[in-house]
Amino acid sequence: MAPKELTQLLLGLNTAADVVEAIDDPDLQSRRGWDLSHWRYNLVPWGVRFTYQERADVPPVEVLALVRLEGRGTRVEAGEQAALSTVLMLG
Repeated sequence: MAPKELTQLLLGLNTAADVVEAIDDPDLQSRRGWDLSHWRYNLVPWGVRFTYQERADVPPVEVLALVRLEGRGTRVEAGEQAALSTVLMLG
């Protein structure tokens, strides 16, 4: 699954949790028709950071799925080597 496809799939934190579960379970990926073989994830405060890296010689792409917190400023920083980060504020 390409990064753009993942961003279109993430409609809420429930979907993000489904993707996290599927990354850890190849059978679940298969049942859902997802190929998450180049994805990994890290749980971060208020969400999940998904990292996509197809080849070692290309910088990774990050997609952050975060809960929108009303009235609170949120600072989001890209990983050290990320080529591109997409931030999805899910509310």
